[in-house]
Amino acid sequence: MQGFVQSAAADLDSIGESPFVWLLLSSTLGVLAGAFIRFGFEDLLRPFVGSRLEARQVARKYTVPLLRSAEALERRINILVKSEADRWFETDEYFRLSTLYVFGEYLGWIRILEQSFGFLPFESSRKGKKFQKRLRGFFLALSSHTYFEEKAPEEAIGASSIARFKLTAIGEMMLTADQRKVIEYTNFVQKYRSDIEYRSWFADLAVFLEAATSEDPLRWDRLILMGANLRALIRFLDPHGAMVKRRKVYNLERLHHTDVIELLRARFPELIPAPKELDRLRAKYDDLRELASSES
Repeated sequence: MQGFVQSAAADLDSIGESPFVWLLLSSTLGVLAGAFIRFGFEDLLRPFVGSRLEARQVARKYTVPLLRSAEALERRINILVKSEADRWFETDEYFRLSTLYVFGEYLGWIRILEQSFGFLPFESSRKGKKFQKRLRGFFLALSSHTYFEEKAPEEAIGASSIARFKLTAIGEMMLTADQRKVIEYTNFVQKYRSDIEYRSWFADLAVFLEAATSEDPLRWDRLILMGANLRALIRFLDPHGAMVKRRKVYNLERLHHTDVIELLRARFPELIPAPKELDRLRAKYDDLRELASSES
């Protein structure tokens, strides 16, 4: 568990040792961001909700939690990938529950978005189509055959996925009674521990995450591809990096099916490292694996 804490801490910029300072700074930044940032989502809403002020209010209400949940999930996926050998999801209860919560939180906000704006014709504009693509990317990575057609037997590809409606159900299980917010972590843990039926909705996701190691090429690659598509959504929602630091996609050098990188490059080229950079990262990753193998 100590390794998890160190890994999570290393993933954040150093801002001092006081938890109070971190909480105060996070809250302040959230308020400032919500008040002054112009999100990509706002431009989509304006034709449907009226004035610029109304569009900004609605965009702030939904964009900030969606952006934060996407960034939290992408960060957790990075930890799962980079700390694969520790198998924290299998061995540490806190890590397991918090990981399921982070997945569920993101799926919950997606469900709220679908319920709130499913009637809007986003597909009628170029930016709307891009927004829909960015939302669908995560589900293509986890639920679809898109990335793996003709790369493995159909049965194996299907077995490595989670059905889209099961993910929708997880999102629904994460909502408060009024369907307007995602439940808090403590509420989730209490329900998950005490309610067998509630826990069963997360069973397929738990099985997937237990199996998503480099020894399972399809699930492993799906995990990395989820992270890549979340980074693309983050860039769309926060194009200027006002809340989330701008960077390229992580972990592509760890993919088994390396040809999917070109599919990603076609969809969001600005986020994919150049081929020479990927070669350098892959060589470094291979050296680390070889060192780990020699020490075991």
